[in-house]
Amino acid sequence: MLATLSLLALLTACAPRPTPTPTLPDPPTATVQATEVALALPPAAQARPFPIQAIPTDNPTTPAAVELGRQLFFDPVLSTSRAMSCATCHQLNLGLSNGQVVSTARPGAPGRNVPTLWNAGFKRFLTWDGRETALESQARLPLTLPHEMAAIPAEVEAKLRAIPEYVSLFSQAFGGGPESVTFDNVTRALAAFERTLISDDSPVDRFLAGDATALTAPQQRGLAVFFGERTHCAECHQPPTFAMETFRVVGVDSVDAGRAGVTADGVRGAFRVPTLRNIATTGPYMHNGSLATLNAVIEFYAAGAGRPRGVPYVDPLLKGFELSDQEQADLVAFLQALTDESRLPVAPSPALSGLPTIQRQQ
Repeated sequence: MLATLSLLALLTACAPRPTPTPTLPDPPTATVQATEVALALPPAAQARPFPIQAIPTDNPTTPAAVELGRQLFFDPVLSTSRAMSCATCHQLNLGLSNGQVVSTARPGAPGRNVPTLWNAGFKRFLTWDGRETALESQARLPLTLPHEMAAIPAEVEAKLRAIPEYVSLFSQAFGGGPESVTFDNVTRALAAFERTLISDDSPVDRFLAGDATALTAPQQRGLAVFFGERTHCAECHQPPTFAMETFRVVGVDSVDAGRAGVTADGVRGAFRVPTLRNIATTGPYMHNGSLATLNAVIEFYAAGAGRPRGVPYVDPLLKGFELSDQEQADLVAFLQALTDESRLPVAPSPALSGLPTIQRQQ
């Protein structure tokens, strides 16, 4: 009997124990709401890869060129006054814009709001009217315009060749020692650096990639409004760049010719569709900076943009719409969720020239 009991005890001890059923917490409300919203989204809202940047064969984006470009971007030595750098108009804490309504007017043209440099490397058209199509050539404008940095190429080259650290960086990036310090290579380095200013990991990106908790409930509702048929927001601001390489008339009060000032077939008052990435940090808005807040922008489009004032050629999509106060607040919350500045560059301090760099501007 004792032997039998011992055998039973041994078999009981060795038998596999039943696995207890884990007690799972209730799924978070955000996850449930995210799933419900995602099921209603059109294909345009689905996650997709960024386009390939158009990088010139003579200017590959190498670490050495990017570092040289970063140093030059923040260095006032490029300007004749030694008081202005690229970062003067593209502030780190202001969405790589400058927080001003418009920049100083160019001779013969009205001033314009400074566009952000975030994701500039993905754009086919640069500047509001698209007159530039390469970052290398676009860099020459602010560098050489008399009312901006007013740089004289030969003088810039002489100043940079007198700074051993720059000679070393130019040689590493382009080869050739002091002879590599050229104005063309200045613009190449700046362009290489600007191509690294990528914003692609916002809460919206994580949500569309499958993280159902990346957006709050208001942001999820705002996403549904953004991609909905009432507002037509996503038809012009398409993911993943939340921009479009087209020129549209929205009809803000402006005398600026826009695209018509660039090409014979350009429509007067048409401007490039800007990115909405980091839009919460880049106000004021529109090409003339006439709308101070995201709420003001939404109200402008809800009223039919320039259509009520009889502005010609207003885009046919802009017919106006109605939103409740809650829906408008949700839409603003969604736009704020397009913020990702995880790749914000670090400004050298001081610059290689020894001059102070602009760190933050209020």
